[in-house]
Formats: sequence, C-alpha cells, structure tokens
Amino acid sequence: MSQILGSINGVQINEDDDGRVWYRSGASIDADGANGQLGGPVAYNDTDTGSDHLENGGMRIDANGKVVRTGNSAIAILGPNGQPRVFENGLVASKTWYQYPGLSSDDPKAYVDSETVPYIVVPPLIVKETAGVVRGSRARVTYKGKTVDCVVADKGPTNHIGEISIAAARALGINSSPRNGGIGAKTVDYELWPGQAADGFVLQPA
Repeated sequence: MSQILGSINGVQINEDDDGRVWYRSGASIDADGANGQLGGPVAYNDTDTGSDHLENGGMRIDANGKVVRTGNSAIAILGPNGQPRVFENGLVASKTWYQYPGLSSDDPKAYVDSETVPYIVVPPLIVKETAGVVRGSRARVTYKGKTVDCVVADKGPTNHIGEISIAAARALGINSSPRNGGIGAKTVDYELWPGQAADGFVLQPA
C-alpha cells in the first residue's frame, strides 16, 4: 500500500508502507558541490565560465568585476563581507545540503561533488512529510532502462521537483550540462529510502 505525500507541479509524490518514497518527473541538472575537489570541472568561477551559469546559483558579476549575490541565496561559501568567496584559480565554491562530517563549512571539499557523485535533490515537502531522515539516505534513479544508485545530497526549492547531479545524468545517458541539459518530460523515475544511509554516507537529520 502507498499514500500520497503531496504534489508539486503535477508530480505526485508517493510513500509506500515500508517507507520507500517514489515519483516520476523530469530531470534538471544540479551542479552544486562541483568545486574541483576530485579534479573535475567547477560549477562556478569568477569569470562565469564554469559548468553552470552564476545566475543559476543566485550570483552575478557586478560592474566592478566582483562576484556578488543577487538575493539571499547561500549556495556559495561566503566571505566576511557576506558575498561569495573566491578561492584559488577563481573558484566560487558552492555548497550542497549534505556536508561531509569533520570538515569545515568553509572548505570546498566539505560538499558532495556533482561531477563525480550521483545524487538527487529533494524538495522540502519530502523532508517534512517522511518519518525517516532524508539527508544522506540512499536513492535510485531510472531512465530508459538504465538505473543509477544515488545519495540524497541536496535540497531544492518548494516549487520544484526532479533534479539530479551531473554524475547521475551522465550515468543515465542524459545531457549532463547544467547550462542546457536535463529532461523536461516526466519520464525519469525517482526512489529514495529515508532512514537508510547511502553507501559511504551518514544520515544527517534536518
């Protein structure tokens, strides 16, 4: 048996009696956490030539050539001035909801690398409505017969559902570019198991 947890943009979110949460949606590409920590391309930099647009991370380059926030987004590691901090080689480090234990929140390596780690992004509704801990839990995404095991590593806005990391998209044969990739059609199946940690991760209560 299953119950309906809610619906976002026409996507029905279901929960089975055993705690499995599942839904079918599109797949936009989340670049957060891609800070070059494992040698891959970075999501954001101070010339806006990273794998994703600065504007997608709530940032822009101002008239003085500085990277600044466009709103209250805290997607980037911030400096003492409250603006995105620029690291070596122009890196503007972005954060994921999941942070590796034992590392400082100011360390770009503390976050899950979208380029190399298959992960999914969940809306707050799932975090709120499920009994088990969601952050760090195991997940699975399936598209056209291909399946990839993932971790729940990031949390998105309330009005959006269906988002995966660059690595997850690549494994599924989906255009993995955060700038122009992803799939709009609701043809991607998502599953997650709140309360069950993904391999190599720990559960982190919200």
